[in-house]
Amino acid sequence: MVVWKEELFCAGISEKKQKRIVRAIGKKRPVGKVYLITAPSNPENKLDLLQANQLLQPYYKNREVCVYGLAGSEEDAMELAAAMVCGTYAATGSFDVIGYLEILQGKAGDSA
Repeated sequence: MVVWKEELFCAGISEKKQKRIVRAIGKKRPVGKVYLITAPSNPENKLDLLQANQLLQPYYKNREVCVYGLAGSEEDAMELAAAMVCGTYAATGSFDVIGYLEILQGKAGDSA
């Protein structure tokens, strides 16, 4: 199951295309070369980068995948993930990326 975070970080994808991609992934349809920045599957990591079509594999059928970012290419995904890690360190002085992103998600939900 894919969990899309309210404040989705994006790079290299227009807002209109972003909505189409989110809908297609939700319906378990293949998409082009789109990369997802997700919560890490290994606690030793900070973030995971997945090609969106990997979610069609049986391994992900019964797993929850929290998506924090969406990128139009692998290079964009790496740059976006690096920016997310650097932003976390600049704001908190630590590398707890997911903890910081969850705090940001909470603040975004409060203002709505």
